[in-house]
Amino acid sequence: MSQLLTRPFASLALRLDLPIRPLVARSPEIFQMDIVRPRGGESFRLWKGDESNSIRVTDTDKERRQLVLLVQEPPRAFEVPVRKRRQRTPPDEVRELRLLRETATQWIFERWTPSTMRRFLCGMDERHLFIAQFDGGTTVKDAHRKLKPQEVLEADRSSPGRTLRQGEWFFVALSPPESRFLADRIRTVPFIVRRAASLGGNGRAHLADEVVRTDGERVYARGRIRHPDHKTLVLAEWRRVYRNAEIQTSRVGANGVFWVD
Repeated sequence: MSQLLTRPFASLALRLDLPIRPLVARSPEIFQMDIVRPRGGESFRLWKGDESNSIRVTDTDKERRQLVLLVQEPPRAFEVPVRKRRQRTPPDEVRELRLLRETATQWIFERWTPSTMRRFLCGMDERHLFIAQFDGGTTVKDAHRKLKPQEVLEADRSSPGRTLRQGEWFFVALSPPESRFLADRIRTVPFIVRRAASLGGNGRAHLADEVVRTDGERVYARGRIRHPDHKTLVLAEWRRVYRNAEIQTSRVGANGVFWVD
């Protein structure tokens, strides 16, 4: 079983470690995966969990150095510790979970592993390793298509090659009507342009020289887009910003992956 997992990673010059102990000791039966970044180089770590768990690689792409990992396991309860950090009540993201017990520093909640098939795109993206969960498909090509929002797919069809990307963010060229709309908003709404602002999301932020948010939904960016894991991207003109369609979980570890970008 171990070689069936390590060989596809090794064929892409990716390191996969299979530790002898679970990554999270309190939940040894569940699938667990993360990325470690020691000085000697990055690697994936994977703990299979119970023998009944099914974990397999279904496709590899040598040019991209990426693969698809499928995971399926029966629903199992596991514990999620949440630090109190001077809070009197648990954060909203875990309030729907069952509280098992409480200590002076933590709440311990119960969470269940998903019963559905989980699909992960794993590999190298520009400078560093990544893990992205997606919905539907078994190939790397499927994953890239599924990770693109519908608006980005439509932009690719109408203007092939014009959409830019940095990590999980896509930057789509504006149509003339949208360009006029944005120019009008910038002209009439005071302080709508934010400088050196985050594009949003969790983890380490992607920062843009200029960001505009309109109607609480649409996001536009211009100038340099910076992130420590990626080469700086320069947008000479305003572009509409879309985050990829990666399946987001309310808490690290909810899908078995104990890592966040």
